[in-house]
Amino acid sequence: MMTASSFCKRSISRAALALVFAAAAHSASAQIIQGLQSRNNLSIYGTLPVNVTPDFGYYAPVLFGYSLGGYLQTPYLVGAEVRGQIQRRLNAQHQESALIGPRVAMRFGRVNPYVSFLIGAGNGWRFREPPISGVKQVKPIEDVGTQWTLVGGVDLKLNHHFSARVGEVSFSRVYLKEWNLSPVNFTAGIVYRIN
Repeated sequence: MMTASSFCKRSISRAALALVFAAAAHSASAQIIQGLQSRNNLSIYGTLPVNVTPDFGYYAPVLFGYSLGGYLQTPYLVGAEVRGQIQRRLNAQHQESALIGPRVAMRFGRVNPYVSFLIGAGNGWRFREPPISGVKQVKPIEDVGTQWTLVGGVDLKLNHHFSARVGEVSFSRVYLKEWNLSPVNFTAGIVYRIN
């Protein structure tokens, strides 16, 4: 037969055990999974891409240019990115693009790796024949077509507002009427966090 004091002791121990489990469950649900952001991140960036394979159909030195863009990164890995890019040589050959698409990013301390798949429009100018030094060239041909780009890179957080884009590699495919382009870009630059 159970006495009042043993019933009270059992009730107190059950209540204490329930409080321990409740506290453990609450603290476990409050933990943030490593790699996730703590809140939305709205940022803009500027980079200096180097196109190592301009892919004009004949040998051409690398293209240099700039890229401007921005992204909204949610706390749950997924975000959205928009970017525009202009690259050219010292002559009339160049490539431009305007792209938008999904972005996936994680955070490990100050290091933020990301991957984006962007789609939009690409524009290319090239000569029909390889340019020859000292010979007057005819006007290059231009075409606009669909472009997709796969991007991967790493940002290094410097402080709350600034990060260094320490490295980015992208592969693109531009579908033009008379030829297609498959440029590979290496990029570095600065990211500014707005919020």
